[in-house]
Amino acid sequence: MWPAQKTRSRDSLAPETPKVRFGDKWRPMDNSLMVGLSAQQVLQQRMDLTANNLANMTTSGFKTERLVMRELSERPAAASDTPQDIAFVDAWMLQRDFSSGPMEQTGNPLDMAIDGEGFFVVQTADGEAYTRDGQFALDSQGRVTTHTGDLVMGDGGPLTIDPNAGPFSISREGSISQNGAMLGTFKTVAFDTPAALEKVGNNLWKATGEAPRAPVNSHVAAGFVEGSNVNAVSELTQMIEISRSYTAVAKMISQSDELRGASIEKLSRVG
Repeated sequence: MWPAQKTRSRDSLAPETPKVRFGDKWRPMDNSLMVGLSAQQVLQQRMDLTANNLANMTTSGFKTERLVMRELSERPAAASDTPQDIAFVDAWMLQRDFSSGPMEQTGNPLDMAIDGEGFFVVQTADGEAYTRDGQFALDSQGRVTTHTGDLVMGDGGPLTIDPNAGPFSISREGSISQNGAMLGTFKTVAFDTPAALEKVGNNLWKATGEAPRAPVNSHVAAGFVEGSNVNAVSELTQMIEISRSYTAVAKMISQSDELRGASIEKLSRVG
């Protein structure tokens, strides 16, 4: 739904033209146009997010995003005719659903998924980052990396596997074994408020003000990846709803413009 006008009962006043703020001045502007433009801006952002969710349906570890709106405390426009009080909303923040996606078996021994809370720890050029995307590989030096080449960290540093030393196995605790030797353990961490993490691209997150801790009641599954938690039916329904709302707002603006034009034409004839 688009931002609605809010009205409060009040003694009738002589009709005056609604005004919108331009710099330090208030200039005349039509109510329907003010509310309509405000609504279309928010609806466009909602549509962009919904389209992005659908585009990442097959992205491992992707988390659904929603737009959180809030009413503006300092309104960009005001009117003293009916309605006398107009409320506006804007896009405040993104809300992400960190619930687990479906576990998808791949058979690749380096594909990893976390069943439960937590993130894999990755070393990037900009410092430590975190991911739920466990599509890992080995680089030319046998180091475990993400699909973009960042090093995957173990409890003692970067993890290394000799691709020529035979098969290896990974336990539920994330420990890597090869030829009876323990090579290291995948480092996983959790956060009390994962929604506070900052998204930095490549399916990575940064902790800004959030301290990592050890995960509780979670384990690692080798040969699996965590799918996206995007619900296609829900997203398509959202897209239809947003499209209809945007069309309704555009129609309201158009009808208001036509009515204003007709009024001006009648007044010109009277004059």
